[in-house]
Amino acid sequence: MTNAVTAGRLPGTAPTTPEQARRTWPRTAALGAALIVLAVLALTWSVGPQLLLGGAGALAVLRGAALLRAARTGEVTRTGAAGGAVAVWFGVLALLVALVSATATGWVLVAAVVLVPTALAVAATGRAAAAGLGVALLAGAVVLGTVGGADALLATGRVAAAVLAGVVGLADVAAAVGLARLARRPEPAPAAGCGGCACSAGGCGAAALR
Repeated sequence: MTNAVTAGRLPGTAPTTPEQARRTWPRTAALGAALIVLAVLALTWSVGPQLLLGGAGALAVLRGAALLRAARTGEVTRTGAAGGAVAVWFGVLALLVALVSATATGWVLVAAVVLVPTALAVAATGRAAAAGLGVALLAGAVVLGTVGGADALLATGRVAAAVLAGVVGLADVAAAVGLARLARRPEPAPAAGCGGCACSAGGCGAAALR
C-alpha cells in the first residue's frame, strides 16, 4: 500500500506541465479507484483481506516495474530504481502470502497498519514524529493483542488496513482531479527568442552540445 502514496507518479517526476498531467492523471485515478474497491471488499467479504493484500502487492509490482523501466531511460535516480526493486520484491511477497494463507494475510495487514502510517510520517514530518507514531501504533497493537487476544487484533488490523487503503485511494482520486484540471490548461509559450525546435531534443543546452 505504500506504493499508492506516489499517486501514480514516479518519484521526482511530479507533473508540472499540462502534457505531463495528461499522461499521469488517468493512471492516478485508476490507482485510487482500485484501492477504494479493494478497501470495500476487505470490509464486506470473507476473502476481502486477501484480495486487499494481493491487490496491493500487484500494484506494488506494477509501480516497481515502472520505476525500473524509467531508471533505464534516466527518468529517475538510482534511489528511485532501488525503490522500484524493493517494491517488486515486497509486491511479489504480498501476492504469495495472500494466495497461501488467510491467517498470514491478517498478520501482514496488522504489520502494515503499524508500518505504513509510520512511513508516511517519515516522508511528511521527519523521523522524530514518525518514531513517536510508530511506537504508539505498536503499543496499541500489543495492548489489543494482550487484552482481546489474537482474533481481536487480526479483526482490528483488517478494518484498519481497509480504512487506510480507502483513505489513500480517495487521496489519489483527489490528486487525479487536480491533475485533470492542470491537463486542460494550455501549454506555456516558449521563452522569447526560442522557437521551441530544440525542446524535444532535451532543450537548447542539449542542442548546443551537438
